[in-house]
Amino acid sequence: MNPGNGLGRLASNLTVLYNNLIATIDWNDYNSWLQSNKQASYADKMFKFSQRFHHLAFTDNLLIMKDNRTRLEILKAIANVTRYLDIKKDTSLHEQFTLWLKRKELRWSVRSSTDTYELAKNLNPEQVVHSLRTLPNRYAIFGLFTLVTGLRSSESVKAFNNHSKLCNDGVMELFWDRRTKKANAVYCHPFIHNKINFTISRKTYKFINKRRLGFDLRYLRKVNFTVNATRVDGLLAEFLQGRKGNVSQRHYFLPSMYDHKDKWLAVWTSILNNMTV
Repeated sequence: MNPGNGLGRLASNLTVLYNNLIATIDWNDYNSWLQSNKQASYADKMFKFSQRFHHLAFTDNLLIMKDNRTRLEILKAIANVTRYLDIKKDTSLHEQFTLWLKRKELRWSVRSSTDTYELAKNLNPEQVVHSLRTLPNRYAIFGLFTLVTGLRSSESVKAFNNHSKLCNDGVMELFWDRRTKKANAVYCHPFIHNKINFTISRKTYKFINKRRLGFDLRYLRKVNFTVNATRVDGLLAEFLQGRKGNVSQRHYFLPSMYDHKDKWLAVWTSILNNMTV
């Protein structure tokens, strides 16, 4: 009997194998495996999604789900479960799951009718600053710090909490390397520099969301790039966002940061003008 996943007897045997192994999975051990391989908050998220949605693997219910970020996280969770089972039980479930996704044309991305970079170009930086200023003081300061540095959310939290150690004459040399994600060096604006006298938790950036501001926190990075690329220097903008950063480029771009500092400061001062947080 075809279970509805379009692979016939092979799928039936595969589904039976998967369900049998899931029924005996040690969730505590799986959680420990996630924690040892993933960033803590992401591991927690994957664990919750895995427990809640593992039954959707190889099913039509997964196919007909709305194409959104929730389904994407479910795909990632199931992929993690199958990888774990492969390691523990010497199976090939993860490979079979990815092949099944390809056969069903399910993508590891979310289709969006909006080009995020085009949206960022249409976001007026001054209006973004105005929106951030409507937040409670500590959230506003962190949001503005994220905007002017252009760091990713998690990077921004880390840099903000270690600001006193990292900031030297308005330049924060980071050079963090997290697989495909890199952070080189960024500017710190004096308006914000003088207001960073507290630390924040990772939950803080969840407070800065589209419901409150009309845009997501991740758009601040895109607005930052647009401003730096169009008003300061294009190549420098790439370096500031971690897109250029091998050894030779560091030797070139770090001095240029000081060469461009006055221009960058003038541009962002005009944007932050009238900031009262």
